[in-house]
Amino acid sequence: MELLQRYIKEVGADLVIDDFNLKNVQLKLPATKHFWVARLVEARVAKDKLIKSKKQRKKDIIKEVISASPIKISITAAEQAAEKHDAIMSIADDIKEYDLIITYLEKVEKILHQMTWDCKNIIEINKLETL
Repeated sequence: MELLQRYIKEVGADLVIDDFNLKNVQLKLPATKHFWVARLVEARVAKDKLIKSKKQRKKDIIKEVISASPIKISITAAEQAAEKHDAIMSIADDIKEYDLIITYLEKVEKILHQMTWDCKNIIEINKLETL
């Protein structure tokens, strides 16, 4: 969860718009969008790697359970035992964390897309105030 908390803090800083930094925010917006889309893609890649790792680790644990069992057990029973293994549960927790990060970054992407309009609206408000 520390990665998610770090992203929340960093995104908060990127979303600050006021009269003093408006031009700077507008000029940096394409780079900011790129930065956060790259983080989204990285999170998806990391999640895919975790899913592959979980599948491989589960296969290994199933083989261990079947070979270590003094009696013959079914593959279904070995799969159930593997799902409860600490290594599998840890990987599953990591996958859930990346699901949250991906959901968050997808929403950040939408917010950044709307920032163009927010900047335009601020400019229009400023124009009206100076009349």
